[in-house]
Amino acid sequence: MMESLAVVLAVSPGDLKPVGALQLTGPLAAVIAVCLVVAVALAVAAVLLSRPSRKPRKEILQRGVHSGAGGKAVWRDRIADVVARNESGTLSREDAFAELAQIAREFAGAASGRELTASTLTDLTRLNRTPANRQGLDSLRQTISALYPPEFADASRNRAAREASVKEAAEWVSNLVERWRS
Repeated sequence: MMESLAVVLAVSPGDLKPVGALQLTGPLAAVIAVCLVVAVALAVAAVLLSRPSRKPRKEILQRGVHSGAGGKAVWRDRIADVVARNESGTLSREDAFAELAQIAREFAGAASGRELTASTLTDLTRLNRTPANRQGLDSLRQTISALYPPEFADASRNRAAREASVKEAAEWVSNLVERWRS
C-alpha cells in the first residue's frame, strides 16, 4: 500500500495537464433520441393492447334466419321434450325447471348474441338495455324470475314453488321464444 502512495506522490502538480471538454454531445443526443423512440413505442403498444379485440367472439349459435334463434321450432321442440320426459317420469320436476331455465337462457343468448347461459337474475337485471333488446331481455328476466321458486325453493314452504307445474313453466319459456323480437 505504501508503494502505490509513493507513486502517486512522485507526480508533481506541474506534470498534470487539464483535459479538454469531452465531446459527448453527439452520443448523448443519440441516446436521448433512442429513449424517446422507445417511450413512444411503449405508449403506442399500451394503447393498442388495452383496446378490446375486434375479432368477433364465438357465439353459442350463429344469428340469422337459418340459426337456432331464427328457427323457433327447434326451441319449441326442446321445450316439448322437457315436458314429455317429465310426464313420462324420466325427468324430475326440479330437473325439468332447471332445463327450462337453461333453454330460456340459451335461446336468449342465441337471439341477442350475448353469453347468458350462466347469468343469474341479478346479472340479467344489470344488462345494458337498448330500445332494440329491452323487450326481450325484460321477458327473459321475468321468465327466469318465475322459474326460480319452483327450481330452488322448498315447495312445502313456498306457495309459488308448490303451485307451478312443469307445463306452466314450459308455457313461460315458449312465450319468451315466441315474443322475442330480433
